[in-house]
Amino acid sequence: MVAIIEADCTGCDLCIPHCPFEALLPLMESPPERTKPKRPIVVVESQCVGCLSCIGSCPTNALHEIKSPPNAKDSPLLHPPPPPATEPVNRWKKGGLRWA
Repeated sequence: MVAIIEADCTGCDLCIPHCPFEALLPLMESPPERTKPKRPIVVVESQCVGCLSCIGSCPTNALHEIKSPPNAKDSPLLHPPPPPATEPVNRWKKGGLRWA
């Protein structure tokens, strides 16, 4: 599984096309306490399979791997927080990223 350090995320969106499972999405609105001009990217836990293809794409190293605990009963995935409001990313339609 992948996690993101929101304070280190510049909102450059470079990681979005590197996720084949569309687990990296921008927040719908930037948090009011955020000082950076662009809204951050979040990891949608229900979509992330832990392939780690996105980690190398982050210029600020905000993305990192979450190690699986030795005991599956201790996994943070058992009780994930509710997903934040995110904006869908147009990958293939007109004006989209054209990247999967």
